[in-house]
Parts: sequence; C-alpha cells; structure tokens
Amino acid sequence: MAIQRVESVTYGVEDVARCIQYYDDFGLECVEKGASGAIFRTLTHQTVHVRAAGDPSLPPTHETGSTLRFTVWGVDGAAGLETIGAELSRDRDVKRDAAGVLHTVDESGLPIGFAVAKAKHVALAPHAVNVGDVAGRINQPFPKIERVQPLRLVHVVFHIRKDNRDRAAAFYQERLGFRLSDRSVDAGDFMRCEASHDHHNLLLLHRADRVEYNHVAYEVPGFDEIMIGGLHMQNRGWKSLRNPGRHFLGSNFHWFFENPCGGRTEFIADMDQLDERWVPRIWEKHPGESIWLFNTGREARGSGRE
Repeated sequence: MAIQRVESVTYGVEDVARCIQYYDDFGLECVEKGASGAIFRTLTHQTVHVRAAGDPSLPPTHETGSTLRFTVWGVDGAAGLETIGAELSRDRDVKRDAAGVLHTVDESGLPIGFAVAKAKHVALAPHAVNVGDVAGRINQPFPKIERVQPLRLVHVVFHIRKDNRDRAAAFYQERLGFRLSDRSVDAGDFMRCEASHDHHNLLLLHRADRVEYNHVAYEVPGFDEIMIGGLHMQNRGWKSLRNPGRHFLGSNFHWFFENPCGGRTEFIADMDQLDERWVPRIWEKHPGESIWLFNTGREARGSGRE
C-alpha cells in the first residue's frame, strides 16, 4: 500500500477570483476555471482545487476564512487503496466518493483522502554549473528563464495540538507507512511517504498547540527559479514572507508567499533525499530556521520556525 506523494489539495476560499489569480501568477497550469472555482496542476499532474468556501461538497473546518480543506495522498495502485481503506475502517468512518477517492480524518481531525496516483513523468536535468576546474558548461551561456512552472507539490504542513502529537505522528507512521526523517521535540515531526525519498512530505508542527493549516511547498528546478518565481510574485503584488533562505532540516532553498487561499505557499529546490539507510535525527531543540536569509535584521538561527 505504498503512498507515493501528495496527490491533490483542495481549498475553500472567500474570494474565488483573487485566489485563481494567485495560482495563475504562481505558475501552475490552469486545467479549468469558472465563477465557482478552478483546478490547477503541477507538471507531474498533482492538482490544486480552488472552491468557494460555502461549497457543500467541502469537508467541514473549525478554521475561519479561507483555508485548506482537504488533502489527498496518492497511492501506488488499486490494491494499495483497498488496503488503506480496510486498515482505517477499523476505527473510523471511511467513505468512497464517485471518483473513487477515499475520505476520512486523521488523529487531529484533519480531513484526508487517498486515491490512486496519476503521476506524469517529467524528464528534468539540473542546470549545469561551472566551479573551479569543473566545467559543466563550455561555450554555453546560462539559459534565460522567462517563467517558472512548479514541477511537484512536495509537502504539506499543519499545526496540531501538543497533547496529541505522539498519536498524530504514530497514525501516519504505523498505519500509513510514513517514515520519520527528523523530530524536533520542541517543534514537530518531519515525515516522508513510504515510496518517497524527499526529506518530508508531511510536517506536523505542535509548537502553536492548535489544529490548523500552515503551508504547501512546490519544487522548482533550482535556486534561479526560486528567485525568478519569487520576484515575479512580488511584481504581481503578492506579499513575500520570510525572505529567501535555505532550511537546516531538509536543506532546501525556500521562499514563502502569503496565499489568499489560506496559509502560505513555498517555492523550494534542492531538498535532501533519503533512503532506507537514513537514521532519524531527534532534536531536543529545533536547530533553527535557515542557513541564510536576506535583510532579516536578526540571527537566522534565532526563530526556530520551519
């Protein structure tokens, strides 16, 4: 029953037109759109659904305003989907919709779903670099990048309650096969899907001691795309949060933007890749936010935020 990736996320929003514009500017492909919402997708065919907050088909939420309402995980096949359904039906309601997606909730009450992954392979080579005597590009200028299209939706992040953190993490690891990558005792658990090598596809933060959506991260090919994509978002009037940097946990470059759909979105690149030989690290105190940040006016290690 190997879970491979985040397959889709669905938002319930108060200003549909503004939220559609946000994802148009962010670089996702628009599959369909109208007055009641839109569907966008990454290059690897993960989907982002924007719907009106009052849409009766959306799962309920205790949050106010626009927010993420439903996360679907992509499974390796129909047999795996059946296995997950049988496992979770032992202690919670599991329903299947007309499209074959399983619907339930996790230990924090967050609506989650499962569907057979419909991944599209994208052949992508990293940019060649010249360093010292190593010449990746000879007689070849660096390519001009006009627009950025996110390759993948890599991870989702939620706040959960401190008093439920062990049960919340155990649900994903023991019931769904997620693997622990890093645990910050004072902050949260970084976990990856069973069939993924990304440092994390799910982060459960418990510092805030409440249940709510935090952010979604999208991979682009490299640092240049993060800067070009971020500058484009700024030029389109979207608010930058926490200037560009590189995380300690996961090692990825990042740039966050405030999302009118709720929470934030993150451009990322160059995340750590892990296999079965990785030994999870346990941190009593979160090692810090970033290796570097621009013009923060404070120490990068000081905040300890993901």
